[in-house]
Amino acid sequence: MAFDTVMSVDWSASSIPKRGSDSCWVASMRLRGARRWMVENPATRLAAMETIRNVIDDEMRAGRRCLIVIDVSLGFPAGTADVLGLRSRPRWRAMWRALESRSTDTPENVNNRIAVADALNVESGVRLFWGRPAATSFDQFQNVPIRNLAVPGLAENALAPLRRSEALAGGGVQSNWMLVGRGAVGGQVLTCLPHLERLVSDLEGAIAVWPFCGLSDPGTPVVLAETWHSLFPFDEQGSSCRDEAQVRGTAEAFRARNAGLGSYFAPPSLVALSRAEQGRILDEEGWTLGVL
Repeated sequence: MAFDTVMSVDWSASSIPKRGSDSCWVASMRLRGARRWMVENPATRLAAMETIRNVIDDEMRAGRRCLIVIDVSLGFPAGTADVLGLRSRPRWRAMWRALESRSTDTPENVNNRIAVADALNVESGVRLFWGRPAATSFDQFQNVPIRNLAVPGLAENALAPLRRSEALAGGGVQSNWMLVGRGAVGGQVLTCLPHLERLVSDLEGAIAVWPFCGLSDPGTPVVLAETWHSLFPFDEQGSSCRDEAQVRGTAEAFRARNAGLGSYFAPPSLVALSRAEQGRILDEEGWTLGVL
């Protein structure tokens, strides 16, 4: 298994155009030969996706393979699709399509993630998502409580707070059900997956999403996987902020390991699971690349 280029992406759920800390960062790096860097800090998610697509197009035209690693969960805990009444297979793609059909994201970076979470809670009858902003402009979304509390008329969320790979990743991982707050990632997931659904649809046949494509090299020109930047060492010296340092550090880690990425794509802790457990992960939960 070998790639020519890695693209490391840090996502943001900001509702205004933003650069610097807590914004979108995209770093691409050649994995062989001389180090060739590109680091951009798009102010909006639409601009970030344009950057990502431009890199992909350039790499494909040049006949180079590209690995995209993004610091966003690509799946939800097993059982989520059933709770939401999503019947099509694979379940991860059913979830992506459901979110894409509901989500809006404007050129000004305004998104409707809290409204989407509120609707999913109501339609499922389960208080899945929580953590709406405390501002009064969000008071209409009472089915997404500010804190992790029960909501009258909605059942308690019996699904796991973390997926299996997240539980193995170490301390600091927050639940995808949590939308706002320190370390919250749920808002990023709800704003990112609709964009990734459109990307995968546009590149159908040329892109594979790991591990949903299986525990081996799919051989496609582009492979998309989730990662967690905190799994890899990084040095903030010379970077404008922690986020820039992390996308750089993640790209460096994959360059150092490019010739031996097999264990990343077939992590021992996942391979050791029963077929039933693997099935749930490959159909719905996904896995964090770098969790072995």
